[in-house]
Amino acid sequence: MVKGLYIHIPFCNIKCPYCDFTSITINNEEIYKKYIETLKKELLFYKNENINFETIYFGGGTPSILNPKYIIDIINFIKKNFKIVKNPEITVEVNPKTYRFEDFSILKEFGINRVSIGVQSFLVKNLKMLGRNHTPEDCLKTVEDCLKAGIENINLDLIFGIQNQTLEDLEEDLKIYTSLDIKHISAYMLTPYEETPLGQLVKNGYFNLPSDEEIEDMYKLIIDYLKSKNFYHYELSNWAKEGYQCKHNLFYWENVQFLGVGVSAWSYINNVRFGSTKNLFDYIEKVNSGVKPILFKEFLTEKDLKNEKIMLGLRLTKGIDKNLIQDKENLIKLLQNENLLEDKKNRVRLTPKGFLLSNYIISKLLD
Repeated sequence: MVKGLYIHIPFCNIKCPYCDFTSITINNEEIYKKYIETLKKELLFYKNENINFETIYFGGGTPSILNPKYIIDIINFIKKNFKIVKNPEITVEVNPKTYRFEDFSILKEFGINRVSIGVQSFLVKNLKMLGRNHTPEDCLKTVEDCLKAGIENINLDLIFGIQNQTLEDLEEDLKIYTSLDIKHISAYMLTPYEETPLGQLVKNGYFNLPSDEEIEDMYKLIIDYLKSKNFYHYELSNWAKEGYQCKHNLFYWENVQFLGVGVSAWSYINNVRFGSTKNLFDYIEKVNSGVKPILFKEFLTEKDLKNEKIMLGLRLTKGIDKNLIQDKENLIKLLQNENLLEDKKNRVRLTPKGFLLSNYIISKLLD
C-alpha cells in the first residue's frame, strides 16, 4: 500500500550556491497556476493504485513561494480523490520571511500540522557564507508566527561544516535552536556537489571546508548537545523530541511505498522505483498530453530489495536486523574494532563515527 505522498514545488526566489535539488528561480503567477493544475492531473494517473495516504510532504524548491491558497487547493483535491487517514502528517517546507502569521493560520485551518523551516544558521557570518537571503531576525519571526498560528510541530534545518566555522560557532547556533519551542532539528553537513557554484569554488580553492577531524568533532558536538536537550537522535541527520519523528521521512528509510509528483519527484511503488523529468516545461507538456513524465524506472530484484533495507536501515540509529548481513561476520568484527559499528541484541547499527563514514561502510556491507 502507498502511504506517503511527496509533492515537489521547484520554484525559488534565489538559487543557493550549495543546493543540488531541482529548483527554478522564477516569479510568475501564471506558471505557478499552470504547475498546480498539472500536479493535480499527474495525481489522477495514480487514482487506481492501492493508496491510503498517512503523510503528505510539500518540498522544494520553496513551497512557501506560493500563496497558501495553492497548497490548500492541492490538499482539498487529494482529499476528494484519494483515501487518506483521519489525521495525516502534512508538512510544508518554508523559507524564512516568506510566510507570516496569517499564512500559517490558513495552513493550520486546512490541516497542515508540520512546518520545516530552512533556517540553516542563526549566525550572520554563516548565512552570508551560504548565500542565504534572510537574517537571524527573519528566522525568529517565522518560528514565532508559526507557533502563534498553532502549528507546534516545527523542524529547523541546520548546516554545519561551513568555511571558518568553529565549534564555538556551532555551539552558539545549537543554543539558539534549542532555546526555541521546536520539536525537530535536521542537521546536514555542507556538501560541495561538483555541479553547484559551491562545488566549483571548493574545486578551485576559493572555499575551504573544515578538515575531517573538525567535521567529526562538530558532529559529536551536535549529538551530545542535542541529547542533553532531550532531542532523540533517530536518523543520521535528524533529531526529535519524543513522539515528533518525521513520519514521512521514516517511510523512506523503512522502505514504505510512497508516491512523488512534480518535477524531478521520485516514487517507490510495487518494488519499482521511478523518477520524473527535471525540466519544468517538459513536465507540463507531458502530463497535459496524458503521458506520465517518467524519465527513469528501475525494477527492484530480491537482491536490490535486500540492499535497500541495508542501505536505508543503517541511516537509522536503531540499525538493522543482523540476519540481513549474517554473511559479513568478518567485516562486522573489523568495523566494530574500528569503532564504526555496534552489534547489540541482534541489531547492527552505525556508531557516531560510523555515521560520518556511512556511505563507505554501507557500500562494503551491500551484496
